[in-house]
Amino acid sequence: MALKSLSEALGMLIKKPLVWMPGLFTALGILLTYYVYTFFGIGVAFPVGVAMMVIFPAFLAGTYGIIIGNKSTAGDFRKYAIYGYIRCLIPNVIIFMLGWILSNALTYLLLTIGISAEMAIYFSFFVIIPLIFFCYFADITAIVNNLPVFRAIKDSAARVTSGSISSTAFYLFNVTIFFAMSFVFSGIWSLMASDALLPILEMSEAELLTLSETELLTLFAAPEIISSGVISLAICAFIFVPLFVSYKACFFKRLLVYQPPQGAQTEQQGSYDARGRWYKYS
Repeated sequence: MALKSLSEALGMLIKKPLVWMPGLFTALGILLTYYVYTFFGIGVAFPVGVAMMVIFPAFLAGTYGIIIGNKSTAGDFRKYAIYGYIRCLIPNVIIFMLGWILSNALTYLLLTIGISAEMAIYFSFFVIIPLIFFCYFADITAIVNNLPVFRAIKDSAARVTSGSISSTAFYLFNVTIFFAMSFVFSGIWSLMASDALLPILEMSEAELLTLSETELLTLFAAPEIISSGVISLAICAFIFVPLFVSYKACFFKRLLVYQPPQGAQTEQQGSYDARGRWYKYS
């Protein structure tokens, strides 16, 4: 099921050009935030970056809508984006805040009992990973089933648990795609920053070991290297964000919408009306 959903998601990138919108917006947001930071400083760049992240769920909702609703026009995308924006925004904000609070609480607790900062941060990831695993579909189920935020989180966890084998395969494919993205990012960055990186690559290991942390940071923080990294990140975001979003929507549509958790009274099928609202029927 996870592999079929991935194949379907790849097809969506060709059949429905509008699914590229989240990637395009993410890439533009990365570049805009970076160049605002370069010219105006962190005081202006930070609110710009936050604003871009707050707007982003509208593009998620629009993409979810055209995939699950089997639509493909710009009008449909806009309709679903408006309808699902708040339903998509709030679960993601709540999950982010829960992850931030729990990871920081665990880190602080470990630091107080004498664990090193590096190990404390490492263990804090074990709080974030299960949270993402069980709550990953909270935004999309909040839109499709019109659920309040905590019911959406609970529903996401129940659906993931009920489809444990397929869900695990789905997450493993996502991890594989993430590593592929990291490889592509490294390749693009190396090509774009080859001239700036050449003096570092020509240094021997012994010469690198003699450099202080400040000197190493100065070498790798050269403007050419940083700007190349940002552009490479924007390119990868444009390519891979649509794939992640489409894969999530296709998997939800194929397995989670049409096969609800055990104990559900009716099969949660339905369709969007003319205003973009999801109506279930049995």
